[in-house]
Amino acid sequence: MGVRGLTTYINRHQDLFLKDYYLHDTSLVIDGHSLCAQLYVSLNTSFPAFGGDYDNIALLTKKFFKNLRKCNVTPFVIFDGCHETRKLKTVLSRLRNKLKGTSQLDPVTQKNLKIFPYMLRDVFREVLIELKISYTICEFEADEEIAALARHLNCPVLSYDSDFFIYNVFYIPYNMLDKKPKQIDLDGSRVHVMECKLYKVQYLCEHFKGLQEELLPLLATVLGNDYVEKQVFSKFFNQLKLPKSKGVKNDEQRQIQALFNWLQNETLHSAISKILGRLKKDQKNKVKTIIKKSIDGYYCSDCKSIRYFSLQSDLDKNYDFIMPEDGDEGAYFDVEDCDDLNDDDECNEGAAIDEDEEQAKNTSTLNFKNLPDWLACKIRNNLIPTTYLNLYAHHKHFCNPQPEDFTDEDSFLSVLPIVRYAFDILTDFSLDNFLYYSRENDHYWKLPVGNDYSVERPLDIPYEQLSDTQLKQYFQHFLNIELQNLDYTAIERLPSNFQLIMISILWWIKYCSVPAAHVHSLIMSYIMLQIIDEKTGTARNHFQFNNRHTSKLRELRQNANENIEICENFLNKNKVQYTDCLLAASVLLKHFEIDDSIIKKPKSYDTKKIHSFAQFQCALQQINALNTLCTSPFESTVCYKSYNGTFVYNIALKLENQVDPTAFLEQYIKGANTVIMFYKSICKIYGELLEKMKLSTVQWSHKRKRSRWDNCEGQSRHCRWS
Repeated sequence: MGVRGLTTYINRHQDLFLKDYYLHDTSLVIDGHSLCAQLYVSLNTSFPAFGGDYDNIALLTKKFFKNLRKCNVTPFVIFDGCHETRKLKTVLSRLRNKLKGTSQLDPVTQKNLKIFPYMLRDVFREVLIELKISYTICEFEADEEIAALARHLNCPVLSYDSDFFIYNVFYIPYNMLDKKPKQIDLDGSRVHVMECKLYKVQYLCEHFKGLQEELLPLLATVLGNDYVEKQVFSKFFNQLKLPKSKGVKNDEQRQIQALFNWLQNETLHSAISKILGRLKKDQKNKVKTIIKKSIDGYYCSDCKSIRYFSLQSDLDKNYDFIMPEDGDEGAYFDVEDCDDLNDDDECNEGAAIDEDEEQAKNTSTLNFKNLPDWLACKIRNNLIPTTYLNLYAHHKHFCNPQPEDFTDEDSFLSVLPIVRYAFDILTDFSLDNFLYYSRENDHYWKLPVGNDYSVERPLDIPYEQLSDTQLKQYFQHFLNIELQNLDYTAIERLPSNFQLIMISILWWIKYCSVPAAHVHSLIMSYIMLQIIDEKTGTARNHFQFNNRHTSKLRELRQNANENIEICENFLNKNKVQYTDCLLAASVLLKHFEIDDSIIKKPKSYDTKKIHSFAQFQCALQQINALNTLCTSPFESTVCYKSYNGTFVYNIALKLENQVDPTAFLEQYIKGANTVIMFYKSICKIYGELLEKMKLSTVQWSHKRKRSRWDNCEGQSRHCRWS
């Protein structure tokens, strides 16, 4: 949520409020989404214009958690769930800003634009699962749970959110943490530590003599957050005496200083009474509700996450603050109904969305207040993908923008039938439509996704009563309708971690215009990341790799057997030879770097290719999400071991003018016989599947293909392709 200006204020006075601290031999509660974002921002080896170098992201994430382990720090990661109703307006505003930035993304601007890759959070969680890091997902916002768990464990919080300057927890701001462990002498022993700075509320109160800790939630409310805009308190601020400060010209920073000075001489009740006294009569009760929620959250001890981390609970009953009487009668409001206290200036763009923002206050409030226990349990255990949480709670789907051709249609449109099916499952096939916020050029518009996207309900049983076996049947039922003649026997011959990738490729080919070269580049990306990397290590510098293995590579090329019989039923990755992987890597590694042609001619950056792979990422994510919702009949894809955006783009560029991609790649990595056999074995099954399903790829063209959406007449936005 964030308290406006507070991070800047604390950073400006860090010597007063932040103390040196050695992080070691402790638990650590981590704000999952915050850490995921901050780790990505610190990554220097990613090219976001190409859609996501997920292997690099995973490598950095692994390194971070291994460093924690080295310091004997036990992490507990908590993620936000779906958006709260009061935040929908903010979410849409931020989505617009992200979309504007993404529309300007190219190989030149990517250095300055930190656009998050489409499957960033999926990859972050993949690493947590691999490293067996404990994590859970909240039903809604996680801040209060994070604070409650940290108080329970008596340990710090790691985040980059100014709310934690207000909660009574030990707080390590991410930007104050040195991620590289160092060894020090401590109490006669050598221990590994991570140096950082620690914030405590006590440091703040010690500096501002007389300031009571319980007053801090008021600071968050008055400065403005997602509950209430700062402008509501303009009369109150007009009567505050702003301090003169030589180095601070920013009114916001002076107001924060003035608030601290004022609160030093107030009790909680007197401060609340004076703040409410400066409000209009029709605002008072709503602000009282907001203040009460802030104070209750400050003392919140209710932490459902404790159960999911298998920790012992001895928490006290939640604190229930009694608000002071101010002479005005009136009932408390639900905090979700307080949106009209917010300033609407930031939300004037796009009339197509404004109308829906107005509806946000009333949409699915029942779902928000009464989330069933069985559903909350599924969310906590990661049985309902996070991409579907807003779908259930608000009947809305928001899609984070990704690099694509902004003159073409939204790349997510091709997977709306999958999302519709997930929506039907979650709501027991009872609702007519949900809203998808779709991109048109560099703006958003609302798309009702109606029953024309639906498929027939397989079983007349409520979702919460479906067994795992029945949910698996749901997944197959959907594929039988949407991917007719899919040969499951052929799918089962593939490596288990490639099966959903193949199903995603088939979906992609059916609903989009896909050149053969793009499919072959994806297969090679999987082989490179899943097999070659495991044999040779995750080298990424082509020049250094070839220098290190010069003698061995020379020997292998001299002794290569070119007459070996290529077997096309070779799908055991353990039989792929290390020496063949060396040969293949010596050729393929350069494709993890931006191609020279783009560096010399930035305008050669092909947004049509980027768009095609954006459509594939949507398919891969949604097929995997539906698979999870249906209790995983197939093994989930590990994205960072399957997809590197720069690599697939460069291989597709290499294959662009090749009539026979398979023959070309066989020659391109000549001598890497077992790698070639593995690749051709996948291609053989892929060819069989295409033939049985009567699907085909298209001839590559830089011109936009006619879309199935183009066949809709009249209000095409509300149509589904035939």
